[in-house]
Amino acid sequence: MYLPELNSKMLSGFEYIYPVDKNNIFLGGEKGFFHINFEKYKQKKIELKVQIRTLRIIGDKDSLIFGGYFNSTGENQSTDNIPSIKYGWKSIRIEFASAVFGYQSNLEYSFRLKGYDENWSEWTKRTEKEYTSLPPGKFTFEIKVRNNFGNESAASGYSFRILPPWYKSNWAKVMYILLLIGGLFLLYRWQQRKFKAQQYTFEEEQKKLSYIHELEMTKTESELMTLRNEKLESEIHFKNSELASSAMHLVHKSELVSKIKGELTQMMNRIEDPLAAKELKKMIKKISEDDNTDNDWEKFAQHFDKVHSDFIVVLKERHPDVSNNELKLCAYLRMNLSTKEISNLMNISVRGVEVSRYRLRKKLGLATETNLFDYLINIQNTT
Repeated sequence: MYLPELNSKMLSGFEYIYPVDKNNIFLGGEKGFFHINFEKYKQKKIELKVQIRTLRIIGDKDSLIFGGYFNSTGENQSTDNIPSIKYGWKSIRIEFASAVFGYQSNLEYSFRLKGYDENWSEWTKRTEKEYTSLPPGKFTFEIKVRNNFGNESAASGYSFRILPPWYKSNWAKVMYILLLIGGLFLLYRWQQRKFKAQQYTFEEEQKKLSYIHELEMTKTESELMTLRNEKLESEIHFKNSELASSAMHLVHKSELVSKIKGELTQMMNRIEDPLAAKELKKMIKKISEDDNTDNDWEKFAQHFDKVHSDFIVVLKERHPDVSNNELKLCAYLRMNLSTKEISNLMNISVRGVEVSRYRLRKKLGLATETNLFDYLINIQNTT
């Protein structure tokens, strides 16, 4: 234990300590012996308190921030009384002391700057501390004192705040955020305009390429369509020729049958043998039957529908009251046969063909200005 009362009173090099008991200890000094009642000396208790006397900021000019007195209501610093120090000050000096008179030589101090120092400092007799270039933030300077018995006081503290420089302040951060947002927005708009320009250029190029491609495709399709139409016309012309031949064959067959019937009838009238006349009559009856003619017409109609896209089927659906002879007339008209050819095919006169055409127009419900041939040509396309 350090006894500051004996400072500079011991005989240097000839120190001597003679402990008789806890109450009587003798030490040799320069002028004699010193008697110490050690037990009583240890019982002497002094209340230790430490105070921060001043806090100054040092720059081109010094400025006192705290002079050791808080307010009239108490000795503690309130949260509303925390000073803010601008960032431009170079250093901060803090002075502190303990009001224990007569024992100043027995006191040692330890301190820390909370928010800056992690640990307490070593014990020292210094009563001031200086900090330079502190970063922005809130700090609390804490100080405690101890005597030579090892008794420590409660820590006293003083808080202050170092303001950030203007470029690190909150409003500067808000400005940075706004500038960043504005920059990003301008970059976005620039990228958007650039993308639209590129997209417009690309679309124009695509339109040109598409137009050229369409021209080529149109030209190719036109050529193919022309070839296809020529082929179809050729096929239709050939099929119509076949149909006309088939129809003429039916006409000739019908004429031949009629001629044979007439000759057989005349022959029957000349024969006197009743048995032979009876047989000829049966033969004439068989020839008069029109089954084969109807079968030939059915084959003709099927072949005609294949060439003319189910013309007869569509015509029956549109006009179910049209008779078979009128269907034949429509087919011959669709083949663009002449009136004379139709009269031969239908075994009627030219006048009879014209009358049949007139009756057909009325049954189809056609107006006077509507061409019968055009109607029959476009009947599959009308609704």
